[in-house]
Amino acid sequence: MKYYSIVLPLILFLSACSKQQDYRSRPDQRQTVSAQDAAKDDGDSILSETQDTKDQTSDAAKMPSQPSVSAPASSPPVKSSGGSGGGTGMLELPFTDSTGLASSYKINAPTDAGQKVFGLHIHLHGDGGGGYQDFPNKELRNDLIGVTIKAPNTNLQWGRAQGRPHALYVNDLIQKELLKKYPINLDRIFFSTVSGGSYFLTGSFLPEFGQLYQSAAFVMCGGEAPRVAFTDPKVLGKFRIHFEVTAGERQDIQTSVQASINTYKSAATSAGIPADQQIKLQTSTIQGAGGHCVFDGVSYTTGIQQAIDNKFKSVLPQE
Repeated sequence: MKYYSIVLPLILFLSACSKQQDYRSRPDQRQTVSAQDAAKDDGDSILSETQDTKDQTSDAAKMPSQPSVSAPASSPPVKSSGGSGGGTGMLELPFTDSTGLASSYKINAPTDAGQKVFGLHIHLHGDGGGGYQDFPNKELRNDLIGVTIKAPNTNLQWGRAQGRPHALYVNDLIQKELLKKYPINLDRIFFSTVSGGSYFLTGSFLPEFGQLYQSAAFVMCGGEAPRVAFTDPKVLGKFRIHFEVTAGERQDIQTSVQASINTYKSAATSAGIPADQQIKLQTSTIQGAGGHCVFDGVSYTTGIQQAIDNKFKSVLPQE
């Protein structure tokens, strides 16, 4: 009995210690579970972030790609005459050419004509000089400075037997006067002509000096076959000519205009200019039922003004 009285308490004590040790281990187990749970929670969070990232990547992939923006193509450099010293405003000035032939011209130069590079719109009047007095191209349009030239003779008629000296006069006025006084874009010198001025331009000026301009002419109610050989017939592959007449034009003028059209086409063909190119560069239109140059059906003067206001731009390059 004494033995049991000693051993039994000892067994109970050891059993209690063992149970106490198991109890102390449980918090560690609970911490481990808690850490696993936390890891699970973190894993859910990471998965969620990963999914969000995937969703964002997917959304980005669905968005249309932005086209790459390339630098704008650089425009060709402007060929300026580099002139300076010309006056501004509405001016009428005398000019004498290299042979001593004298007359005058009108120019309406904007205030910044000395700083900005402009083109020119040269107008040649009909017999009697009406287009010089009225100056139908005086308004600045399409960055072109308006100039009208008075024929250098007392009856104010361009060309005919004086075609060659008149052509030299006009060319000298442009090259030695206007281009020296103003910074002019050498690729943008255009012409408009009326009646006798149209005969002169097509008969004398363009054949002799057209290769210096290679731009365009708006030829109204007139025109004739060249009186001289073309200095460079290949200019007809670069210079645009548009003939404008009325349905009621005089028959002799209609015949002369048609002869001009036919001769220019023949010269272009001989120069090797393809037919499809000729069609684009040499055109003609019948506008209105009025008489000689009466494009608006009212009068010679207002008809010319209307044609220049509304139709001259058709010969300018389409930009």
